[in-house]
Amino acid sequence: MFRCHLLVVMAGMPEIAVRAMKGADIPANCQMELEVVDSLAALPSMAERKCAAVILNTDADGDTEQFDAQFGPDTRLIICSDKLDELSPGKIARACRVWPLKGIDKYWPFFCQHLLEDLYKQKELWHTRNCLQTVVDTMPGFVWFKDMEGHHLKVNQAFCEMVGKDMAEVEGKKHYEIWGISPEQYAEGEYVCLETDAAIAANPKPTLFQEQVLHSKLGLRQLETYKAPIFDEDGKMIGNIGVAKDVTDEYANKERILLLSRTDDLTRLANRRYFYQFVDHHRSHSGGALTLCYMDLDQFKQLNDTFGHQYGDAALMAVAELLQGAFPKDFIARIGGDEFIVAIFAVPERKSLVYKLDNLYKAAREFFNQDISFRGLGMSIGVASTDQAAVTLDTLLQRSDDALYYSKEHCRGHYTFYEDIKEEIISRRGNGENNG
Repeated sequence: MFRCHLLVVMAGMPEIAVRAMKGADIPANCQMELEVVDSLAALPSMAERKCAAVILNTDADGDTEQFDAQFGPDTRLIICSDKLDELSPGKIARACRVWPLKGIDKYWPFFCQHLLEDLYKQKELWHTRNCLQTVVDTMPGFVWFKDMEGHHLKVNQAFCEMVGKDMAEVEGKKHYEIWGISPEQYAEGEYVCLETDAAIAANPKPTLFQEQVLHSKLGLRQLETYKAPIFDEDGKMIGNIGVAKDVTDEYANKERILLLSRTDDLTRLANRRYFYQFVDHHRSHSGGALTLCYMDLDQFKQLNDTFGHQYGDAALMAVAELLQGAFPKDFIARIGGDEFIVAIFAVPERKSLVYKLDNLYKAAREFFNQDISFRGLGMSIGVASTDQAAVTLDTLLQRSDDALYYSKEHCRGHYTFYEDIKEEIISRRGNGENNG
């Protein structure tokens, strides 16, 4: 550990005791400064010098009333006397040790050596605690030590700043007292760290958690928390230490970035890349049933060429809203240009799906007829379904695309079911496509 300095004062002590102190072994990283005086009155105030111990012959200098004022409350007092029975309770209470003066000449080396070792351990412990406190106080996150009942035994300043309270208002308190929530909310166990505390108790090892806590003023906060168990000398868990970082803003930014990466800028629908990710993931976890409604705007290029891209963008945004109105519970994506897809994770009855498509076309016609620039627009849709997980998304996309272009070739402005034209498509391509 760090090199330490021990200042020891011997007042009114016999020469044999002084020689024993000077001859004591001192740890390699420790330096002892010994001051020998006849009485404490000969010394000025020592409070600023941080004296480690005073060995006082009370038979020669019995005044200890001003000891704390002269040396400070942390200085150890060792009283030496041949009149132990005459020592007042006050003197004995202040002393950490009481040594006799006579008849123990051969024991002085032992007494002095033992005292120095004790002082060194005390100093080393102070350095260790100081280092720990420095680490705790300078960490950017907030730190706490809790017992098994949930009392916060020690916290750092960052923790206090987070909860908006002084150290005295936090230490010794439970979660609900600190974070400003009711005991009833705490008992419900939501947003109060009870689950992660229980997880550490059940599996006592350092663990990283993502958790949420409810702040009385700031609302719900997202925390990245590292918790580790604390054990006593018998190996029994007695609490945990937590180091947490408030990542609410960072978490929100990540969510925004993730949303942007998945979303079409114009319509705010899912984009092509996320369409593939979401549909494949959903099918892998919930079965293979899937229906795709592949939609393409008719006469969209003419709209852009005639009225400009501003009108084209307005039409695309309107179509996105129309699709969301017609299929509120289904997954909708714009996969490029004027092409949209509705993914239904089921194979609905034809009658039910036709009803939704008819309502969509009705709403679209009403919207397109409201503005002369949109009156030439229409939409063609191709529908393909499967209840077999073996039919891949790409295969079903191709089928819905075939149905879409059949609509554009034969019944522009309407919808076509792949099942109704499957034989014709297969015959046209001259190959056998597996049923699905």
